[in-house]
Parts: sequence; C-alpha cells; structure tokens
Amino acid sequence: MSLMTREDVLRELELLPVWQLKGQLPSIKSSIQNLTALTPESETFVEPPLPVTPQFEPVTEPAPLDSRCVEEVVVVPTPAEPFRLLINDDATVAFVLDSAIESSNAQDIETLLSNMHKAINMKCNIDIPNANIDTLNEQAVKLVIVMGESAANSLLGQLQAIDDWRSAQSAALIFYQNLPVIVTYHPAFLLSNTSYKAKAWADLCTAKRILQNLLIH
Repeated sequence: MSLMTREDVLRELELLPVWQLKGQLPSIKSSIQNLTALTPESETFVEPPLPVTPQFEPVTEPAPLDSRCVEEVVVVPTPAEPFRLLINDDATVAFVLDSAIESSNAQDIETLLSNMHKAINMKCNIDIPNANIDTLNEQAVKLVIVMGESAANSLLGQLQAIDDWRSAQSAALIFYQNLPVIVTYHPAFLLSNTSYKAKAWADLCTAKRILQNLLIH
C-alpha cells in the first residue's frame, strides 16, 4: 500500500486546487494612509433637495361693500292712532283713552268715567277728542293713565291684550318717554264686564300712589 502524498490528501478533502497568492498583500501602513485620504473635502456631497412647501392662494379679506351700491332702508314708524286725551285740573295726570266710541250707552260711559276720576279725587278740565303723540308731549304731566287696549297699543307702540299690559306693569313699571304709565280698562268695557271693576279700582289706586310719590320727590 502506497503512501498518500500531501496533494492526495488535499484532493481527498476537496481542498484542491490550492490558491496561491500571486502578489504581496498591502501593508497595514499603506491601508491606513488610503483611509485617511478619504477626507470630507475629497468626497462628493450631494445636498438633498429641500422639502417642497405646498403653495396656497393668498387669502384676502372681502372688499367692503360700496355704500353707494346698497339701497338705504329707512324704517318709517307707523303713525299712532288718534286717541282721546284728558288732563286733570292741576295738569299732573293725563288720561289716554280709545278715541270716540260709538255706543248706544255713551252717556253711561261718560258717567262711569267721571266717577272713576272722582274716586281718586280728580277732575278733568281739558278734553281733546282726537289727540296724538305730539299733543300729549306738549303737556307737562307727571303720570299717564291709559284706559283701553287700543289706546295702550297706540301710545306704547306694541300690540298686546289689555290683560298682558296689566300683567307687565305688575312686574315692572311701564314708562312712556320717562313718564310712568298705568294701563287699565276702558269704562265701556267695565259697563259690560262689571266683574273687572275691582281690578280697575286697584289700577287707579296704584296710579294715585305713584303720583303722590312723584309729588313728594
């Protein structure tokens, strides 16, 4: 049995062919020099592109409307309905009533109205059948007593039922151009609804009390 040579052993271990170095390996010193040669200045640096900012249309404030192009709206107040105006003898109280009421019992209405004045110790010596706001404004009175729903709505410029006016004045005093106002029932209504006379009497007592306080101060 023949001996195996080194070549036979390598071939048996599938380590052939044997690779042989044809040149010398670079020294460690030369490798370090090559690495240090790669400085940042020698490298080519490509700056990344800047992020793209989305472009928006500029927002502008709407131009003011040309006042010459806008039609002017003028609110014209509805003229107040005429009313009957009575002034007491010392010109401190104005009674505003619905204008002349056509009724078969007109005399009874006038009698009841006179009795209501007497109940609070008043007498009226001025009676203007078809008065208006200007007529009332000419009077230097301290208190206004309105009798009737139509007269109250005409004077105060708001449509409400007579009971709504009375409810409002029980919560807070009503004023007409700095003048305190008491709203109560018209004598014509009281003739047909006698159960409301007690409420009307309470309203007149309130008016009398307010007037006394005004005269004191």
